[in-house]
Amino acid sequence: MIRRIAKPAAVLLGILMAGGVAHGAPLGDNTVKLAPSLLKLPQNIGPLRYAGENRYSDRRMVRSFGYNASGISLNIFVYDYGIRNLPDGPDSTAACEQYQSAKDEIEHGGNYDNVVLRGEVSRPLRPGGPLTAREAIYHFERNGLSALSVLWITAADGFFIKLRLSMRTEIGDELDDAREQILGSLAEAIDGRPRRVMPAAPAPAEASIEMNASGDPADSSMWLAYAVELTKYAREHPESTPPCGGVFEPPYQVEVDARLAALREYRARPANGRRSGYFALLSKVETEGFLDEYVWTYLHRDAWGNAPPHELSMGAFTEFSARELAAHTAQSGAHVRITAIRVLPPPPAH
Repeated sequence: MIRRIAKPAAVLLGILMAGGVAHGAPLGDNTVKLAPSLLKLPQNIGPLRYAGENRYSDRRMVRSFGYNASGISLNIFVYDYGIRNLPDGPDSTAACEQYQSAKDEIEHGGNYDNVVLRGEVSRPLRPGGPLTAREAIYHFERNGLSALSVLWITAADGFFIKLRLSMRTEIGDELDDAREQILGSLAEAIDGRPRRVMPAAPAPAEASIEMNASGDPADSSMWLAYAVELTKYAREHPESTPPCGGVFEPPYQVEVDARLAALREYRARPANGRRSGYFALLSKVETEGFLDEYVWTYLHRDAWGNAPPHELSMGAFTEFSARELAAHTAQSGAHVRITAIRVLPPPPAH
């Protein structure tokens, strides 16, 4: 059981979405229907007591349901985001995208300070059970209070089920008990409904190479070599790929290495077979010793940061580019699309 905390909370930390219309807890029933789904939870989950629901003007978001105790709050959001035939579980592309969106909201969209992600796992709703949720645990400060916040997302009964549990840091030792009771109650509710398991689709490849249809066909072999280098890195470093699939954005050094692979393919051709204006110019840049600077300047991505590596000769490259690259536009004739979802690890064994 979660211990009852006698000290009153100064601020309830779990109200994370605004704009809804609050409705009080119904009388004469000891369950809460998580409408519009048919799932039902008890009105009391340990010391947490049902506090009412919010309804949202955006039909895709539908409703949220609040539970409170001293120093602890839980909000449960039930919605389909306009998606039909949503399979149960947390590892569809749609559920993964909702999870990433919720994480982004915590890390960048809330009025929280000093946000730290403590860990994320694929959490069974019951120990050893088949039903799971994606879990992320955060520590942050809000309104001068230090708090733990746990995000869980799964899908059931055709809806996303998103849970946000917040508690003051000084009662963080209650988290394990709170998790067990909350997720256990959700598992019992899901067990009471028919499972929505969609027909299995053919397993996609982990990555696919997509060529730029408007690119010069004469350059295709160079861009294929470029994309193969990116694919190799993505397969060897799955942690660098988009969590829910999508276009792979390579780290800085990987982009440099991939452009070098393309140049090797270009230079392997006989002299009379080198008809690419772009790779002829890129070859000159590399011969002058400025390929790293070129990639940093012309292909820069936000994830690389603002400060170039200290070994780059940015001043000399600025002079070179003013002289040789005045009207130049960088090209990328291929990209790599990741088609596999990154599955979170299970909780560590105790």
